[in-house]
Amino acid sequence: METLRQIGDALLKADSIAVLSHVRPDGDAIGSAVALGQVLSQLGKQVTVLNEDGVPAALEFLPGVSMVKRPSDLESPLVVDVTLILDTASEQRAGDEVWATFADRGVLINLDHHVSNPGYGDLNFIAAKAPATGEIVFDLIKEMDWPLDEISRYNIWAGISTDTGSFRYPSTTAHTFEVGAELVRGGVDVGEISQDLYESYPLRRIFVLRELLKELLISCDGKVASWKLKRAVINEHGVQPSDTEGLIDVIRSVDSVVIAVFFEEMEDGKIRVSARSKTPNADVGKICAEFGGGGHQLAAGTRMAGPIDEAAVRFLSSVEKVING
Repeated sequence: METLRQIGDALLKADSIAVLSHVRPDGDAIGSAVALGQVLSQLGKQVTVLNEDGVPAALEFLPGVSMVKRPSDLESPLVVDVTLILDTASEQRAGDEVWATFADRGVLINLDHHVSNPGYGDLNFIAAKAPATGEIVFDLIKEMDWPLDEISRYNIWAGISTDTGSFRYPSTTAHTFEVGAELVRGGVDVGEISQDLYESYPLRRIFVLRELLKELLISCDGKVASWKLKRAVINEHGVQPSDTEGLIDVIRSVDSVVIAVFFEEMEDGKIRVSARSKTPNADVGKICAEFGGGGHQLAAGTRMAGPIDEAAVRFLSSVEKVING
C-alpha cells in the first residue's frame, strides 16, 4: 500500500483527474469528492467530479457541490491521467454508467476507509481505522501542504460528521476531534452545518418513518431489530434516496438491540440491505460479505435478490446465528 505522500505526488504529476465516489452517495462520499476536487482544481488540475446518482437533495446545501456531474452530463468520453476513487469499497460500487464514460481512466488511485476494500487500484491507501474518508482527505491535504478553503472545510466536516454519527461512533478518535477543531478554527459554523445536516428533513421522511414502524420486527430476545421499506410506500410518498439516510439509527438506539437491519426494495427489484451493530463481536461486515457485500464491523451493507420478504428471512437467519453464537 502506498503512503499519503506517494498518493499526493501521483496527483501532482497528473494534468487531468477524475474524482469518483460510490452510488447512492452519502455525506462522506460527496464531501470527500468535492473537498478534494476543489483542492485539486485550485492546484491547476483539470478536474471532473463524477457520481452515478449525483448529489442527494439533502446535501445540496453544501458549497461547491455543483461541480459533481452525472455521466449523462458529459458531452464526450473521459480521457484522464488519473482516476481517483474515494470511499468506495469495491470498484463496481462506482456504478456501471460511470465506468462506461471513460475512454481512458489512466492510473487508478483508490483512497478509502472500508476494511473490506481489497485494494483494487493501481495505487491504494486504505486506512481501515479511519472513521471517514473525509478524515483521510484532510490528512492528505495537510501532508501535501495544499490550500484548504471554505468549500473544502465544510465538505470535509460533512463527511466526517455523517460517517461518525456526529462524532459518536466508536471509530471516532482523538485525531478526529483534532481535525474537527482545525476545521472549526478555519471557519466552519458547527451549528449551521449541523442544522442543515440533521434538522432540515422533508416531511415525507416522517411519513416513511411512520410506515417503517408498522413493519418493525424485534427478534432474538430483543437483540435484533429490523424493518422493511417496500416499493409501494416509496412510490406513495415520493421517497428520495437521501430520505432514508440515518433512519436505521432509530431502531439501533433501542437499549436491548445489538444488530439493526434495514431492508429497502429497489426499483430494479433488488433489495438494499443496511446493517448496524453495537459491538465488534457481532460483525455485520462479515454477515454482509456472505451475501456479496461488505463494509465495517459495525456498519455494512449489501444488495440481495428479492422478493423483500424472502431476502429478509435469509439475511436475518445469518444474523440470528451470529447473535446466538
